[in-house]
Amino acid sequence: MWFDPAVVEAVRDAVPTWLGVVMVVLSYLGSIYLIAPSMIAAYWANRDLVAPWLGGVIGCYGLMSITKSYHTASRPIVGPPVDGSAFPGWFVPWYEHAAHISTTSFPSGHAMAATIIVGMIVVDLPVGTLWKRAVAGAAVIGWVGFTRVGLAVHFPGDVVGGIAYALGFLAVYYLGRRYVPRRTSYGETTAAFTVGFLFALVAVIYVGSRNSHIAFGGGIGALLAWQFAPAIADRMRDTLWETVAPLVGVVIVVGTWFVTDLGIGNRAFIVAWSALFLAAVILVPWIAPTGAFWTATKRRSRRLIGWRIGRGDHDSQP
Repeated sequence: MWFDPAVVEAVRDAVPTWLGVVMVVLSYLGSIYLIAPSMIAAYWANRDLVAPWLGGVIGCYGLMSITKSYHTASRPIVGPPVDGSAFPGWFVPWYEHAAHISTTSFPSGHAMAATIIVGMIVVDLPVGTLWKRAVAGAAVIGWVGFTRVGLAVHFPGDVVGGIAYALGFLAVYYLGRRYVPRRTSYGETTAAFTVGFLFALVAVIYVGSRNSHIAFGGGIGALLAWQFAPAIADRMRDTLWETVAPLVGVVIVVGTWFVTDLGIGNRAFIVAWSALFLAAVILVPWIAPTGAFWTATKRRSRRLIGWRIGRGDHDSQP
């Protein structure tokens, strides 16, 4: 059942065309193409809350590189419920990315990423009750998993495997976030970045793929930038760089999408650019001008996570 093509075909056949279209679009809830810009935007709007999640994202893609290389199972030989003709021409490349994939099947990367991202939101977001967040999170994860089987790109076992790996990662991630601040002078955010970096380090040593080098470079850049962010922000305060540096950071972040499209394969360049990219992401909200909008954003951030302030990390500094 878990790896039976007949099961995938039965699910695919039960999906009407309109639902297939919806599934293609909403399957991006577990895709790096949505996760990366969403996380960056969330971090820039609410630095203190979202910063540890960036460490989780880095670790997620380090883990994905490891597991995808270890397991070599092929994908179902079953066509999707809809073809590219159901979409406007500009969306066809996105359709191909969602419905026609050539990488190994186990575990489902979308299910793994969705579980890790949603899991962090469920645990950390101080909105509603934990139970309500857990129910909503389970629904999102279940939907992403269903789309992977319904689009015939994964077996049910791939989805379950992705969720299982993600839950294991979350256990390690939160153990690190809770343990390190109690035993050292470092805070939860530093611990989160360290966990992400270690997973990426194992990936680059064990796998050595392009994606593992991206995660590794990102881990280096994020960890170093977070450590030196307060000092850098202090040096730039009330200078021209306070205005220019955030703009440069935004240019680097946006430019990364164009660099990615170039498909450059040099590993040293990939690591260096990924480190620069994550460092820029981290530093922007630290050195951005503190005008009315940014002051209000910081105030809302502090209200949302007031329970964290004073825990020994520089998350709560201005």
